[in-house]
Amino acid sequence: GDITVKRNSSALIRQDYTLWSSPTFGAQTLLNFSPATLPARFYTYNTATNLYNVATPSTTTFATAKSYLIRMPNTHPETATIWEGSFVGKPNSGNISYTLGINTTAPITGTSYNAVGNPYPSPIDAFALVGNTNNATSLTGTLYFWRKTNNAASPSYSTWTTAGFVSNGEAQNVNPNGVIQTGQGFIAGTTEAGSTIEFTNSMRVDNHANQFFKSNDLVERNRIWLNATNADGLYSQTLVGYITDASNDLDRADGKYMNDGPIALTSIINDTPYAIQGRSLPFNAEDVVAMQFKATNAGTYTIAIDHVDGLFEADQAIYLRDALTGQQHDLKAGAYTFASEAGTFSDRFNLAYTNLLSTHNSVFDANAVVIFKNDNQSFAINSGNATMQTVKVFDIRGRLLATQTNINATQTTIAAGQANGVLLVQITLVDGATVTKKVVR
Repeated sequence: GDITVKRNSSALIRQDYTLWSSPTFGAQTLLNFSPATLPARFYTYNTATNLYNVATPSTTTFATAKSYLIRMPNTHPETATIWEGSFVGKPNSGNISYTLGINTTAPITGTSYNAVGNPYPSPIDAFALVGNTNNATSLTGTLYFWRKTNNAASPSYSTWTTAGFVSNGEAQNVNPNGVIQTGQGFIAGTTEAGSTIEFTNSMRVDNHANQFFKSNDLVERNRIWLNATNADGLYSQTLVGYITDASNDLDRADGKYMNDGPIALTSIINDTPYAIQGRSLPFNAEDVVAMQFKATNAGTYTIAIDHVDGLFEADQAIYLRDALTGQQHDLKAGAYTFASEAGTFSDRFNLAYTNLLSTHNSVFDANAVVIFKNDNQSFAINSGNATMQTVKVFDIRGRLLATQTNINATQTTIAAGQANGVLLVQITLVDGATVTKKVVR
């Protein structure tokens, strides 16, 4: 017969969203579930276009194992508050198969994404889900969890693989620790046409507190979580881990980056960015991991360790190598702050574990200088690890607009009028080396 399953949302504010998946089947519509949500704020995910489409909530009933993006009720408080939803219908049980769609118009590096969800009125084991015989071939092994508070500084999704969990930095973001709770929707990737995702009763677990569910007590995990941030609150997290059964090539421990944040720190496998990368054991301190950094806007950014586990909790060093400045920074000693142009940079940073006995002397040229706008009157100049003595700004006709002397620092701010146009910035170091960089303002 019919049952009612009551589920609390995270503590959200009025215009937040949740990916919901119903643990029951029957006549309940999306609007029945959240009657105070505006009718135009119910969405289904369109795999073919990688976009959310507005659903018709008054006639759309919950499909089994499918998830729906639903905004909080329009009467919900502006402060973070838990909302209780009620699913009504017959409880789902037994073997459940959901056919996965394929992206046909705008594929993202060969992966198609589907909005699916836990179909049972009980938690399920994520390790058992991705390790199921069918799912091991139909799914990439990466699950993405929506968590966003209308915050343009953070990406929309957190990422999970068997290697671990990468947060998107939002306040109500909770590490699932290998357990997918009742009512929880998520995004799963597939690379094969006609694939299905299978759910079985054997995946169901007695878990109500988000504690870690160990699928194998013998799994070894040695992991590093790195955060990229800036002073305006932009955030990106990535994970590199040395884990049982992982390899240095692409495997199911690796989680492809799929997000929309204004910055992104990822690792690289086969020229593709990954939010999570599992690497092989035994750990080799000579290993070097290629990293990618993306910034929508030029500015000053910071890379720091969020936390570590396994052998990295001991005295194993962790270094960030910056090919642009020639610096090697000990991340265990503190965060690394750097300037970056806008763009995607796949050859600048490496993660390493051995201190280079000697480093090359970096060549100071225009590529080592980063210039970015502060406001309408000024812009910042960053020379990496080279100390500046003098900065002069000229217009395209060669007229001197501004001069700053006795800087003795690697970053300075200078004003050069408000007119838009091409500027030539001449930087002279304390050792006399001089370069000129063109800036369009």
